[in-house]
Amino acid sequence: MIFYGTRAKNIHNGQIKNVKCPNCENETSMTYSVYGKYAHVNGIPFFPISKIGVTECNTCKRTFEVKELPEAIQNKYENEKEKAGVKTPVWFFSGLFIVAALTLMGMYFSYQNDTDNAEFIVNPTKGDVYHVNGDAGYYSTLKIEKVTQDSIYVFVNQLQTNKKSDLDNIDKEENYIDMYSFSKQDIQKMFDEKEIFDIERK
Repeated sequence: MIFYGTRAKNIHNGQIKNVKCPNCENETSMTYSVYGKYAHVNGIPFFPISKIGVTECNTCKRTFEVKELPEAIQNKYENEKEKAGVKTPVWFFSGLFIVAALTLMGMYFSYQNDTDNAEFIVNPTKGDVYHVNGDAGYYSTLKIEKVTQDSIYVFVNQLQTNKKSDLDNIDKEENYIDMYSFSKQDIQKMFDEKEIFDIERK
């Protein structure tokens, strides 16, 4: 199950000096805290939403959101926050970094798989398993038994599946019964036309 929402995290604390508290009306200082609000998925921060300021009078201990305070105190708060260099923590973007990393990894593995397939189709060897498009949206496999100068001899899998992810489940020795031969040119054509869409070399 996916849980998503927003959370807030304290990212900075400081002091606002020489201000008049709206509650106790004393000339005092206030402790301020800056909270960064971010969107999360399953607890992993994805991106920041806003910063929230909260203050506490050091005399009467009354708390205020910054937006509730007089403009003069709000200006002092902004000045103190700017001097402190309060920035959004990088880890607030953790989810985006993870998604980007997974995307790059997926692109790399896809490229590497395509490169391997191009090599395997040109240089077939006994034991290679061709993943092929079967009948009416089904998928199956062919397993190379022998390679000659011009031909490739394969066992045909007697089973099919409607999911590419299930091909490993039917790639069993007992399912390969009938043998057929193809010219290397025919095999290359099947690959070029995506009838053979993946090659597994164990």
